[in-house]
Amino acid sequence: MKSLWGQGNRYLRVKRKNIEVNPRFTRYIILGLVIVIAAVFIAGDVGLWNLWRAQKEFASVEQDVISLQAETSYLRTKIDQLESDPFAIEKVAREKFGYLRPGDRVYRIITLPSDKESTTFLPTSLDRTDTYR
Repeated sequence: MKSLWGQGNRYLRVKRKNIEVNPRFTRYIILGLVIVIAAVFIAGDVGLWNLWRAQKEFASVEQDVISLQAETSYLRTKIDQLESDPFAIEKVAREKFGYLRPGDRVYRIITLPSDKESTTFLPTSLDRTDTYR
């Protein structure tokens, strides 16, 4: 059997064939690869464009969290006041629901509407219903 290594040579010798490639063609191929890599780097799933958008969204969500935490703390103090302070309960009952104590008088200030506003008058819960019929 004949050896692939030849006679006395240490390595297998393979003859190479030189392939002639046009230098202009190689430039176009390299330029195309660079453009594709740059496009993936900028506009890909983990590209710069999506990273920038995610950072903006993260900052927006952070602002929302901060505002919601402030609102939560305000509402907790409001709840504590309504659970423990009878004056706070009375204030809400008077302002929101129009409750009165016996002997209280309510003075209502009515401003005249301007020409641009409508002249219709809508009664509130403080008004007596028999006077507007």
